[in-house]
Amino acid sequence: MVRTPSLYAALLGCLFSLPSTLVAGWSTYADTDVVIVSNNDLDPSNANRASALYLKSAFSCEEASLACDQFQESLLPAPNTTAGLTAQNLSVVLTSERHGAALDRTQQIWIAGEAPNSCAAFTPSYQYSDAGYQPDPNIDFSTELPVLCTNSAPLTRSNVTSYDTTRQIQLSTPSAGVLTGYRDKFTFRFLGIKYAESTNGSARFQPPTALTVEADTERSALEYGTMCPQPPDADNGHLLYTNEDCLYLNVFSPVVDSAMNSIQTAPKLPVMFFIHGGGLNTGDSGPFPFNMTTSGFVGNSISNIYDGTNLVSYAGVVLVTINYRLTAFGWFNASNAALKDALLALQWVQDNIESFGGDPTKVLIYGESAGGIMTRYLLGTNPAYTEGLFSAAVLESDFGTSDPFLSIPLAQNMSLRLAQYLGCASNSSTFNDTVAECVQELPAGDIAMASYNLGISWSIAVDGDYVLTDIASSIEDGVYARVPTIWASNECEYCYFLPSSIAPNANASIFPEYLSIAFNTTGAQAILNATDLWPYETAPAEDGISGAVLTLAQLITDFAVHCPMVYLASLETNTTNPGNSFKVVFATGLGSPLTPNPETCVGQVCHADELYWVFATAETDNLYQPLTPGQVATTREVINRWTSLVWTGNPNYEGAVVEWAPYTGDNEIVINATATETIEPYRAAQCAFLESQIGLVFGDP
Repeated sequence: MVRTPSLYAALLGCLFSLPSTLVAGWSTYADTDVVIVSNNDLDPSNANRASALYLKSAFSCEEASLACDQFQESLLPAPNTTAGLTAQNLSVVLTSERHGAALDRTQQIWIAGEAPNSCAAFTPSYQYSDAGYQPDPNIDFSTELPVLCTNSAPLTRSNVTSYDTTRQIQLSTPSAGVLTGYRDKFTFRFLGIKYAESTNGSARFQPPTALTVEADTERSALEYGTMCPQPPDADNGHLLYTNEDCLYLNVFSPVVDSAMNSIQTAPKLPVMFFIHGGGLNTGDSGPFPFNMTTSGFVGNSISNIYDGTNLVSYAGVVLVTINYRLTAFGWFNASNAALKDALLALQWVQDNIESFGGDPTKVLIYGESAGGIMTRYLLGTNPAYTEGLFSAAVLESDFGTSDPFLSIPLAQNMSLRLAQYLGCASNSSTFNDTVAECVQELPAGDIAMASYNLGISWSIAVDGDYVLTDIASSIEDGVYARVPTIWASNECEYCYFLPSSIAPNANASIFPEYLSIAFNTTGAQAILNATDLWPYETAPAEDGISGAVLTLAQLITDFAVHCPMVYLASLETNTTNPGNSFKVVFATGLGSPLTPNPETCVGQVCHADELYWVFATAETDNLYQPLTPGQVATTREVINRWTSLVWTGNPNYEGAVVEWAPYTGDNEIVINATATETIEPYRAAQCAFLESQIGLVFGDP
């Protein structure tokens, strides 16, 4: 039901005269903005983590109880001094500017009184005795105050057949209609919000069209949207997907501004805008089935590695995760359609995120693997299309030279290969509109599988409009999004990507034999001569992986991931974005369900192994439990750094032990186990060699 102020006032008056047992069944909600406040410290072993609902609107004592009823909750009992929401930790979060409330310490709030059906006033002033909270005995129950209610919703778990969506809430938005979401223990969740029209039929390969929604249109946001068309892979359950109506996004927030007259007393929360990985060919923003991680077989399970419940409640941010077109659907005919999908989703954030308590002026774009590639593409996009859409960026495991910026002819040559395979062009054909139209009319599954069978590595096209040149040239020219940026990679990214034909314990001959994976004959010989940099014959074995295999993986990690990121970070610092670029390497990780290849990742920090630090979802995926104190500390440290970048434009949060300095070439930040950090010239000599002797190419060769 869509409310009007007069109708709702009348209805609310009726509800306050009804027994509370009847109120919970009504399909309406108290007219108030709501914040989930918690003491979430990201430690799954802490049995005292708890949360409550803070209702911003003013209610009398009687109205407060009924308002909680409408959320299927009751007035919050008086906080104690030892467990759960204590008087002190509740006061901290209520007065913090980073968690959606930002109250004055003298603000009184209704909680449950000692007598049945009575109230007491809680004040977040820190002035409490060892006996706990002492209520004000002189409070007038007709006084109108904000309210604290219980929150009985469970923590979301991934390995379930369905989520508990019973604690629902409606939220009116400027352009996305009236959304029905739900809450769990720590966050409000609005899933599967369609932001663009279907891209099937004549819309295939075309720029996305924003979904137009009337203001009073009610829309369910209780389930994740459809996966975009893609071939089978580990990150989609090894299934083929063909539904082209797939441009959805998800929002996780501790705040909903759902009152008819929202009470804006707290600062808006920054926004984390995440783009999933999958090589630009596969992946999704929601859960997926798996049975193995880089640490080994774990049994049939479901992962939701990008779930936002811990991230947003701990850091005080809003998380948006998106779907975008994959494989040929995102890049065929030099369309850059996937880039335009991301830009449209960012515009959706600008239009609607304030309803979720988000600040549209503070938006961090970030992604892992293909998401890191997409983030680099967004950084390099013509600023005419990105101005005001984001304020900071984090690139995790970006393959800067493997997915370069291509000229139109080279990009169309990739499309021609696909068309020839699909029978839309002969071997002597050139790419033209007729060829493109033929592919456009084929079944989505045929296109996805053809791209997979051909092993095409799709890339962005320099189209002269959205994309003016390659990323390195854009940085040098200053024609790109000059925002604070973290470039992050893992120690042995390529340990995951090594061909299965390489045995983990292979002898030293494997190194020269497989150099052709990435290098021509001249480059390979130069590397073989540089045994001081890549000592494949003498490097020690680790965890059953030979030194030669590890050296090969580290070399290609250097060439494909680490050194290109080093080069671009240094280029930013030394040219057009001084003081705002940081380079990080993860020397510790937790094996990810996205990379199920245990043989050459045992004991290594492999591709995607930083994601459980970034999202704090090892707990919700029920992996590596209980986390060690060092693992909890690392999770906090990484989230503090990432979210500080969007809060302040600087990863050096208040209380940080190590001061991160902008990257200049020899001061990479190494995140070690137990959250200890060192600053060193990490593999600087290897990067200098590759840059000068082999060459790092970010556009057409």
